[in-house]
Amino acid sequence: MMQIHSGGPKRPNVHVLGDYGPQAAQMIADAILTTIAETGRCRLGLAGGRTPAPVYGQLRALLPASAYRQLRVTWTDERVLEKVGHAPGDWQPFDPESNLRMAYAEWLSKVPISHENVLPMSLSGDARVELLRFGKAFRAQFDGGLDIALLGLGSDGHVASLFPGHPALDVDDLALAVHDSPKPPAARISLTLPVLKRARTVIILARGKAKSDVIVRAMAGDAALPVTRFLEHPRAFFLLDSAAARGIVLAELDAMTPGE
Repeated sequence: MMQIHSGGPKRPNVHVLGDYGPQAAQMIADAILTTIAETGRCRLGLAGGRTPAPVYGQLRALLPASAYRQLRVTWTDERVLEKVGHAPGDWQPFDPESNLRMAYAEWLSKVPISHENVLPMSLSGDARVELLRFGKAFRAQFDGGLDIALLGLGSDGHVASLFPGHPALDVDDLALAVHDSPKPPAARISLTLPVLKRARTVIILARGKAKSDVIVRAMAGDAALPVTRFLEHPRAFFLLDSAAARGIVLAELDAMTPGE
């Protein structure tokens, strides 16, 4: 593992991981256990998409069974899909594109977490109905906030379901419904930018060369990118594989090379 930035103003902690799944999972597990030790609980928001899958698969071996009594799990965003389950923990009927299904398949179905400690974002195909249900439950069960927010990073710089130039970036509430996502499916539910920025720890996960250019832009402070909003977060961590980090590694090397 290589650390590029060690934190500071607009200099988040950036780690390049050689063995992505195990190393990212270990850092997340450490953050969860530290939060539980310091506060007595951990409110965790999970990222969706493909990047976290190997990380979640490793987490089940890293957290002790006792941790699941203090762990509360929800999602930072979810795709609103018709094919869903209708009973607590009934994850198999969910659409394969569901963020919930991925997390259960890789992790939650294999560990001793109570269904009462897991708050799904979407349980029907109606985004408005689900936003109301989720918002009420999030306020009651999570006190309207997260201790750890896990975020994937899109090649366009989006995080959760907050896309560049979209009005959702300006919503000041707990959660919002997106009906016109530029990335399918069009209907989504997402935590808002203020909620994500208030999380005690923000961990941004990115793999693959398609993310390299946008990471360079973000580290340069490109204000058009939603991910750039987290550069000044005091506990923001970027966990990158070597392909995603290539651009900023080269930039760091160039900066260290004396001029002619």
